[in-house]
Amino acid sequence: MFFCQSLTIPPNTPLGATVRGSLRICEGVVTHVWIRWYWGSGNLCGVRALYNEFQFWPLSIGTWFPSMPEMLDFEEGIPVETEPFTLVLDGYNLDDTYPHTVWVAVNVRRLTVSENLRQLLQDLETR
Repeated sequence: MFFCQSLTIPPNTPLGATVRGSLRICEGVVTHVWIRWYWGSGNLCGVRALYNEFQFWPLSIGTWFPSMPEMLDFEEGIPVETEPFTLVLDGYNLDDTYPHTVWVAVNVRRLTVSENLRQLLQDLETR
């Protein structure tokens, strides 16, 4: 299943006062991610995604995907198993004049019934 959301970041939005938006997804495994900055952001912005307050992308804590003219496009394999099924998009913008918008999309593969059953059994064994 494909999910996408845009986040517009106002000018003068520093790292200490970032803007947040949300991307609702479903339970499953995130298999692919696309991140695209709209034209003209001049490498003055950054974005990251969090899930349950844990930094999902980029995985290195405290780092950001910088704004750039090329689309970031990468495969992934991170499970999303607990509610809320929402990714938090967190962005900054050091441009003193213009707002900038980033588009984030993910593909989520829903688990099959047998995969859900296997996960349930594993959870019961660890209790």
